[in-house]
Amino acid sequence: MASEILNLYQAKKNGVFQVISIPDVSLLENLGLRQGTQIMIQSRYSLGGPVLLRVENAFTVAIGKDIATQIEVKEVTT
Repeated sequence: MASEILNLYQAKKNGVFQVISIPDVSLLENLGLRQGTQIMIQSRYSLGGPVLLRVENAFTVAIGKDIATQIEVKEVTT
């Protein structure tokens, strides 16, 4: 069964995901987010707060909800 494509803000905590597409925001690439990157959702703050994610199991970044809703991901199944 194929994984469902979600936006980053919909992704579940502690899930491991692969980035499918990102908006054309140069800062995202500087943060290591590009198509194919593997990420883990560490936390999602309430009331429209940021998503905290671990990029390639190397470092943690926070992405605001407005950008997170534009990043498409699919869950990595083992």
